[in-house]
Amino acid sequence: MEQIRFTTGCQLLDLVTGGAKNVFGIPAGRFINIVGDKSAGKTFLSNEIIASAYHKYGSKKFKWVYDDCESGYSFDTETMYGFEIMPENPIHSRTVEEAFCNITDFAGKLKGDQFGIYVLDSLDGLTSQEQDDRAEERLKAFHAEKTFDKGTYGMGKQKYLSQEFFPQLCSTIENKNVLVIIISQIRENIDMFSFEKYSRSGGKAMDFYAHSVLWLATAKYIEKKGRKVGVVVKAKTTKSKTPRPFRECFFSFLYDYGLDDTGSNIDYLFDLRTEKGELNTKAKAIQWNGDVGKLTLTDLKKFLEEYELQDKFEDSRYYDGKATSEDIFDFIQSKKEYKEKFAEKFGESMTRDELIEWIEENNLEDELRQRVIDKWEEFEDSIKSSRRKKYGTAPKTTDAIVRG
Repeated sequence: MEQIRFTTGCQLLDLVTGGAKNVFGIPAGRFINIVGDKSAGKTFLSNEIIASAYHKYGSKKFKWVYDDCESGYSFDTETMYGFEIMPENPIHSRTVEEAFCNITDFAGKLKGDQFGIYVLDSLDGLTSQEQDDRAEERLKAFHAEKTFDKGTYGMGKQKYLSQEFFPQLCSTIENKNVLVIIISQIRENIDMFSFEKYSRSGGKAMDFYAHSVLWLATAKYIEKKGRKVGVVVKAKTTKSKTPRPFRECFFSFLYDYGLDDTGSNIDYLFDLRTEKGELNTKAKAIQWNGDVGKLTLTDLKKFLEEYELQDKFEDSRYYDGKATSEDIFDFIQSKKEYKEKFAEKFGESMTRDELIEWIEENNLEDELRQRVIDKWEEFEDSIKSSRRKKYGTAPKTTDAIVRG
């Protein structure tokens, strides 16, 4: 039977987590760990994975649990996805032992033709039974006006995670159509270029047993009229049981829309993001079928001279004594007649926002996704080892044959 894979709602993330050619998304029968700071979109991404499965399989075949350990869930998923992810009576696990029981119960109730996702948000919000017992003993000692001298820092949670929780979890969901997503917090704001500097609950045991560990870092906020309306996130797998580990990408969330698959794909396809996640000048003029993005500053200056726009540009608010590609693109976009001249010279082009609208109006999302896949695979082919296989050839007829 073909293995069930859960997609993320983002083609780029499906390529990152799939980890092999023509493999997209995260396999059932495994658990993954999503790690990041409080604004990096961990819950958003978990919602997207659930929503993608819901709309693919329907509510009869697909079941889910969002275990809100921290009681902080506040998303309006009805508006964004057309259904409520959080039920009226949600599960709130308190301890790691209780969480394991809830996951086991969920997996056991699935019928043979059903698929499931269990989100644990977050591991950091759980205590252990040992810690709860210790707290109760401390409270009793306080009421009895006695000294409590059993120490503070028990290792019950960490010990249970490494020796029981993760091994038993893998055994419980193996060969079942269940994906478990464990969310982890970090203790300080993450530097997107130094993922390994930060730690989270679970430690080495988490890394050992997880199918994938996906770190999310806030690259920049998306703003309109001075207000934050979304975020650009950098994602990277620091552990992945696939042929292609350690892959990364940028993707975007809009707070009132969700994961922006089309915008993220356009950014990747046309190389619109800098290493820090900022939009570059190419986002000012993009050709769906063309190479306008390869224009240099010299090309743009020649364009101004050829169409006698140099003086007008220097008299405009876009020129402050030193011309840049971004300034010239902004100037060209400022008037319809300049854009038409630009199109005459280099072909019809659009801004990033115009291209998103045009793709959605013309139902070109599938073509965009395929272009992204093709570009991704072209790069993977360019870095693939070209060595001859060590053991892939048949033995020569002259080789000795050992007989019993």
